[in-house]
Amino acid sequence: MSGRRVALVTGGARRLGAEIVRRLAARDFDVLLHHGHSPREAEALATELRAAHGGRVDIVQADLADPHAPAQIVHAAIERLGALDVVVSSASVMHARAFAEVTAEEWQRTEAVNLRAPFFLMQAAAAAMRDGGVIIQLSDHLATETGSGQLIPHAVTKSALTQLIRTVAVAVAPRLRVNGVAPGLVLAPDGMSEAAIGRFLRDVPLAQSGTPQAITRAIDYLIDADYVTGEILTVDGGRHLRRSPGPA
Repeated sequence: MSGRRVALVTGGARRLGAEIVRRLAARDFDVLLHHGHSPREAEALATELRAAHGGRVDIVQADLADPHAPAQIVHAAIERLGALDVVVSSASVMHARAFAEVTAEEWQRTEAVNLRAPFFLMQAAAAAMRDGGVIIQLSDHLATETGSGQLIPHAVTKSALTQLIRTVAVAVAPRLRVNGVAPGLVLAPDGMSEAAIGRFLRDVPLAQSGTPQAITRAIDYLIDADYVTGEILTVDGGRHLRRSPGPA
């Protein structure tokens, strides 16, 4: 086993997850990159980062709706890379559906990936991580909103994730730290129109969308902030300030 630190990133093949993997590799972490159904993107990213940084970037595939997947992923990190210091849980499910159109199957899958899998990933990781390890959950600014009628399963599970972060932070202290990052509009969802983006940004005090680097900098901070645990760092340009309920 090398002296390098080891990170595990779920949902690390595409979009924001891929940027998190890039940042950790640039910080000289060896990385286990998890993906659900993106083998080509995962392999291309791993090849890019091995050439750029010289560290190990291994790949593991698992469907996080499978209740056995979280423990299998953590086992793969220990078996292949020899240790585990940082876990970033980035994988999630989000489908826009009207209230009347949400199905039981969609609800169950969203809950399984967005809430059950993060819990059991933390449970398995806590048993395997080195002292001083850090777990970071990717939440969502929607967890602070008063209403998200088109994204009910996603918003509800991300709201519950906030409580999960705080309670697990207490359960694993002082050996490990657990925090969250709640991004705003950083990468627009597939299919989101320019008009919809414009309407969204009207509620953002900083009047612009964010960048993936805004999120990776927040993750950098939480990795290094050795006296911070149980916190959710909202990175949304201040949108939650306008969407939160006012005084009665």
